[in-house]
Amino acid sequence: MKQAEMIKPGEIVVRDVARPTPGVGEALIRIAVSGVCGSDVHAYLGEHPFISCPVVPGHEFSGIIAELGPGVAGLSLGQKVTVEPSLVCGTCYNCRRGRYNICQNLKVIGCQCTGAMGEYLVVPAAKVIPLPDMLSFEEGALVEPLAVAVHAVARGGYVGGKKVIVQGAGTIGLLTMQVAKAHGAAAVLQVDMVAGRLTLARQLGADHATDLRQWDLATAVRETFGPDGADIIYECVGVEATIASAIEVARKGSTIVVAGVFGAKTCVDMALVQDHELELIGTLMYTRPDFEEAIRLIAAQKVQVLPLVSHRYPLDQAADAFAAARRGGEEALKVLVRVGEWAAA
Repeated sequence: MKQAEMIKPGEIVVRDVARPTPGVGEALIRIAVSGVCGSDVHAYLGEHPFISCPVVPGHEFSGIIAELGPGVAGLSLGQKVTVEPSLVCGTCYNCRRGRYNICQNLKVIGCQCTGAMGEYLVVPAAKVIPLPDMLSFEEGALVEPLAVAVHAVARGGYVGGKKVIVQGAGTIGLLTMQVAKAHGAAAVLQVDMVAGRLTLARQLGADHATDLRQWDLATAVRETFGPDGADIIYECVGVEATIASAIEVARKGSTIVVAGVFGAKTCVDMALVQDHELELIGTLMYTRPDFEEAIRLIAAQKVQVLPLVSHRYPLDQAADAFAAARRGGEEALKVLVRVGEWAAA
């Protein structure tokens, strides 16, 4: 079978490898579509703090069950599925309390273990999540990033009736905005520095979309929400400037949820966090209920994921897919690799 491997930062090769066989409690997935995530791009640049090369990327994906190992029940051959890619120990403090997304020994398919940029992948059957027939394989691959947004919104607390800022109109930012709206946010201000992404934000339901090349964030918040400001800020970029500005403009007693993946240590004004009694909350990945909610939101047409797709490549062109995702900006948003050409969108 064919498989794409990131052998070192900036270099992806496609080679032939042996097709794996599922063992006890495992499922063999025939991969249909695998997305290129922002975390993958960080790794591609050699900037991800927790991903090292060589690695076969791909942690957001869909496919069909090709084979089941011994002892697997509740799944069927040919079933359309996605996979929750977190591999956890099940015994550490957080696993024992249901917060396995922050497992002490967490590994992630496509990050610390072989991922879905190959024609077949063996995964634990317990991590397989069936997809409704109405969802396309592309939508199925985008359940994972949507689950990230679902979890991030939940981490910020009840959003119904709240005024919200989403920093960044990349994939996670646009999905976070839609989840906040679907869960009842009164108004969402989305900010970015890429005009095309802000146009898409408006089309997908953002109440306000501001280009920070033309407005500073403090002015945008004041003009949008008045002197009371916003209740919740979701930082979905992962650079020092955005988290610093979030802390600076946050209303006293409000909440900042940090969803962006930071490639470097940052220096921010913790005096404001303390003095303004801000809630600064990290968010990592998801748990199975977040996946289930993501599937529900897509199926109910409460969240649109396909408008985020800017590029599609076959597996043989995986290197081009990563190069496109690296360019970002106006040129690329969500890049998908159609691993199985049999799986049209």
